[in-house]
Amino acid sequence: MAQKQTQKHCKSCQKQVLATKKGPNHILHLILTLVTVGAWVIVWILVSLFQDPWRCSQCGQRLQL
Repeated sequence: MAQKQTQKHCKSCQKQVLATKKGPNHILHLILTLVTVGAWVIVWILVSLFQDPWRCSQCGQRLQL
């Protein structure tokens, strides 16, 4: 899984923190889509839509957009 990072405000910590978010491994999904002749693209779309939320790297709380 790919991991994205950015600065966000954490209400729990009451400060700007490094926020992390895990995303799908697009290379793996591309390979699986090619191997299954396109059938895997449905799973890829669902995984991309329902990915993990941004989390505080300090306390682990879920962060708002």
